[in-house]
Amino acid sequence: MVEYELRNFPIKREKFEEIMNFSEKYIFSLGLNDVAEEVGRENAKLFIATVHFIQEELGYDKKAIVVGAPNFTFQTSPDKFHQGIPEGSRFAWGDGKYNFIPAELNFDFCGMLIGEVYDNFNLKDILDTLHEMSEKEYEINGVKIDKTYFRPGGHFLKLYKVENHSALDLPEKIAVLHTSSNEMYFSLRSFVREKCEEIRTPFGVRRILLDDDAKEYRKHCEYASEFSKRKRQFLFEQIFEGEVIINRNHYDLIGLNEAIVGCDIVNEGEISIISLPGKAYLVKGKRNLSPKKIKENFNLVSIENWVYNYLLNLNIVPHGGGHKLLGVDKLIKVIFYPRSRVFLFKCNSRIEAYEDLWDAPRWFRSEGILEKTLSLELADYYASLELLYTIKVDFWRR
Repeated sequence: MVEYELRNFPIKREKFEEIMNFSEKYIFSLGLNDVAEEVGRENAKLFIATVHFIQEELGYDKKAIVVGAPNFTFQTSPDKFHQGIPEGSRFAWGDGKYNFIPAELNFDFCGMLIGEVYDNFNLKDILDTLHEMSEKEYEINGVKIDKTYFRPGGHFLKLYKVENHSALDLPEKIAVLHTSSNEMYFSLRSFVREKCEEIRTPFGVRRILLDDDAKEYRKHCEYASEFSKRKRQFLFEQIFEGEVIINRNHYDLIGLNEAIVGCDIVNEGEISIISLPGKAYLVKGKRNLSPKKIKENFNLVSIENWVYNYLLNLNIVPHGGGHKLLGVDKLIKVIFYPRSRVFLFKCNSRIEAYEDLWDAPRWFRSEGILEKTLSLELADYYASLELLYTIKVDFWRR
């Protein structure tokens, strides 16, 4: 159990523990039970506690849930970390009829396209094409495409060799494009600044969008989501000759009261990719979670009907491994200040304190993700991919 310490916090210890214990009832993690997953749980707990407070203020029933996929972990963005937004999860804050959206979710509509590569492209061919593209301007529906396609952060272009491709009726090579819709970032943030309302919670001031503004924001997000997918397809067609296998966002507002952050929603039989350091796997989605797996992983005695039905219709698959912390033995304490938290980690014989994990030693998980996905019956194994090239080049600086 993580220890909590309150420093000048605006609510009493007894009330704080009541809030945290109630929030924890609505976290359902399918993660790897490592320290990174534990930090993800703590952030999810803060998100749920904050949403419950807002729902009470607005006169709604307290309904919020976070379900962590096998890659459940923490956000590296300091802003999202401070707001309690975890990575590798599907979560909801109502039943689709609550007319409000937490404004700090700050979607970038990140996702991945998998495409068949017909010709024998090598690294030089791809780099030359990217260099030529950097000299041109491209638009989609009058919106200029930003030239930072494959950077910064986790965005990339990768080329893989498909193992046993002939038997699987797949091409010898496939490309994976991991990009976002950063072209929409400033207009969406401007909309939020103009339309949001502020609510003071025990965990700080939160911004929300209400009623018609929430609905309008949802429409803007739908457009940005489709733009992100169209952009990936356009880039794929400019670089390669081949067919698109899948093109899906894993950071998206998927309803008025629902979002995914770092996981895919995949229908039964649809292909998805689990991208790990140095390797990747294609899987085919299954209807999840099954009643059997819900019973195996969670305490059914305390699960409400709406929560159980939500778990029955997850259809989630991890898109990657998620971040792990390097050299950390355990999370020992979280200190709550009026406007921030400090995480204390035991690292061998020393203690390290972080307000967020942007500067913490970290990398991506590579082990256990596929095995956990298969054991939970979230998906079936389809193909192994051997990494040939990783490309994080845009030629955009002058």
